[in-house]
Amino acid sequence: MNLPGSSFIIFLLGIIVLKQLLSYGNTQLYVREYRDVLQKNQVGYFGVGLNQPKLQPGQVCLIVIDQTDTIRDCRLIRGWSIFSQFHSYPEIINQPINSHLAQTGPYAKVIQAAIANAQKQQNSH
Repeated sequence: MNLPGSSFIIFLLGIIVLKQLLSYGNTQLYVREYRDVLQKNQVGYFGVGLNQPKLQPGQVCLIVIDQTDTIRDCRLIRGWSIFSQFHSYPEIINQPINSHLAQTGPYAKVIQAAIANAQKQQNSH
């Protein structure tokens, strides 16, 4: 027996399952990168920055700063997350947190948010 709308309900359930699988994959990507950053940076203060503009790809930044406010590690992901991977941003590594690139570069907004979170951790110690 074919009930009216049953195809639509099956379609919606398929979308929900697909969304959950993609969400799980994204979570695993973030956890792997987070662990890698912490493993490679045993000393310093860790911060995460998010920038999610409407109708544009979002950005996430994982950053580590040291006691002298120098950036020791910076990883960025930009785009529609199911198609994106984290990338190191070597141009900013070993730069002070108030460097020109950190404040005005193409990823400045998300980097500044990550730095602010790292500094909160730094100030709480």
